[in-house]
Amino acid sequence: MKNKALVVIDLQNDITKNYKKIIGQVNEAIDWAAANEMHIIYIKHYNLSEKTRTFKPGTKGSELVPELKAVSENVFEKSKASALTSEAFAEFVEKNRITEFYITGADATACVKSTSYNLVKAGYKVHVVSDCVTSYDLKKLDEMFTYYADKGCEVKKLDDYTDVKIQYKRLDADCFNAHSLDSFVRHQTVTECWRKVDNKWVLVHNPFVENWTIEQCREIAEDIEHHINHDQTGFGAFDSERIVGFATVSHHFFGETANYVELVCFQVSEEYRHRGIGRKLFTMICEEALRLGADKLYISGHSSKESQAAYYALGCKYAEEINEILAEKEPFDVQLEYIL
Repeated sequence: MKNKALVVIDLQNDITKNYKKIIGQVNEAIDWAAANEMHIIYIKHYNLSEKTRTFKPGTKGSELVPELKAVSENVFEKSKASALTSEAFAEFVEKNRITEFYITGADATACVKSTSYNLVKAGYKVHVVSDCVTSYDLKKLDEMFTYYADKGCEVKKLDDYTDVKIQYKRLDADCFNAHSLDSFVRHQTVTECWRKVDNKWVLVHNPFVENWTIEQCREIAEDIEHHINHDQTGFGAFDSERIVGFATVSHHFFGETANYVELVCFQVSEEYRHRGIGRKLFTMICEEALRLGADKLYISGHSSKESQAAYYALGCKYAEEINEILAEKEPFDVQLEYIL
């Protein structure tokens, strides 16, 4: 284990709901840290004052948010802003000779601020992963990032640390053709899927492996090539000339309660997942949907446990209005929407 640690601060149920905007990115940071053999540490805040009602020990509000990936048992409690005030955390740092920290979590104006400042003051090297930090007041984030840098922290986005040099382009004839997906790896091992039983969503054991053949890749590429010239907009993530992620949105509107457009395709090649590529493509699609005049993005999403968790982390929820044509086309998909 290296002398580096990723620290996730105070992502608990009582924290600002703005955490939902970063939780997917934080989970990707956890995957990156684990792949690089870093210590992964979770910090929980407890309010011990009788005058407070949030973050009380033993309550649901003090528990880590359910979407957060738990990959280690390194969970430490504190009752003050700085994580260094936790004796157990300080002892863990000393015992494992940790000298370098990557900070994520909340709140940028409070516990993230105090922890980062005091770690630098104590002589540690501190990186604040800016797109993995949030606050109850999002308008203060830029001010806080400047503060961190002034105090000696390095402030960068997750992609800058993962060394993923990805270019994002609007798909057109110059960058996409029928052979563009020849090296794309659409592989997924599924063990559980969501199914509606007695009008309730439950996870059921349903193991299978999904893997596109070269023929399927070319068929899908040809379909995308046709539609981006007519009635869809597409975006791609490129590693040099190779496309490693793509997403397309339809120009056709539907819906009685809102103006929906469909997220038609949304894929990231297997070896490039958990690097923020999917989130970036999703953001680009949402911006395009807004430009088209839509209120909501409609998704007929893969029902696997992992796929649904990814959509949930992006902020998607069950569709309020079901497109029966899309639902019948893929009866095992989960019909979702994202409010733009």
